[in-house]
Amino acid sequence: MLAIHRILCPVDFSEPSARALEYALALAERLGAHVDVVHVFQFPTFAVEDAVALPMYLQENLSQRLGERLEQLVIEKAGEGPKATARVLEGVPYVEIMEAAKGQDLIVMGTHGRTGLSHLLLGSVAERVVRGSEIPVLTIRSAASP
Repeated sequence: MLAIHRILCPVDFSEPSARALEYALALAERLGAHVDVVHVFQFPTFAVEDAVALPMYLQENLSQRLGERLEQLVIEKAGEGPKATARVLEGVPYVEIMEAAKGQDLIVMGTHGRTGLSHLLLGSVAERVVRGSEIPVLTIRSAASP
């Protein structure tokens, strides 16, 4: 039998990722598993002649604010339920998610359900994770906006 002890749940504060977190927590409660909730942010980079980096205090402030928001989301969704931890990572989202997945048994993540041109233009972190993951990935789909 497949044992699931650790579940990774990446969130981006969207409705689909909140739903995925609810699924991950419910599954963890039934299995006695731990949920690692991560949010990955990436500072925009610009190709200019004289590159200007964001001041470190802005980066630290953003990371701290995201961490507080993530902690609040986990408390709101998990309550007294299964054990869950929250952490904020900086980098390319799908790369950081794949790195965070090491040592996990399952990834549960939301997908926006985009199709056609919007999917082509925006790409999909979930799709990249599904294609590259060495562990099972459960995607929770949300219908695309009209």
